[in-house]
Amino acid sequence: MDPAGVSLAEHVRAEAARLAAACTACGECVRACPMTPYAAGVDAAAPGVVAAGMVDVLRGGTGSPAALAWIAACTKSGICTPACPERLDAAFMLRLAGLRAKGALGDAPLVPVREDTQFSPKVKAFARLTLTAEEQARWL
Repeated sequence: MDPAGVSLAEHVRAEAARLAAACTACGECVRACPMTPYAAGVDAAAPGVVAAGMVDVLRGGTGSPAALAWIAACTKSGICTPACPERLDAAFMLRLAGLRAKGALGDAPLVPVREDTQFSPKVKAFARLTLTAEEQARWL
């Protein structure tokens, strides 16, 4: 918890709710996104419908299949943010929606979550390339 007594999960929920309330789901962020051709069903859906699905995820809903595909395809380019006529941080909204969609706040995931069980050994292998023998003995 932070000094104000708010947990990170509570803060994420509050920010997601605030942004969801401000978003008009006009779809300009979807139109601007370079990843829509790579997200299943997004090209076939109206941009406003995709944006509304993302807003639903921000509110704790299940979203639409196209919205979930768009959220999952996000590469965090930030191109969506300047496209927003409401001057909202659309990239941040997608990050928050991604957290919710992946179940990071304790809910069931709405999208497949990739786990790399070999992450730690890979980091150690990479670290060995840059650390001296003494540093390896101390840190690994």
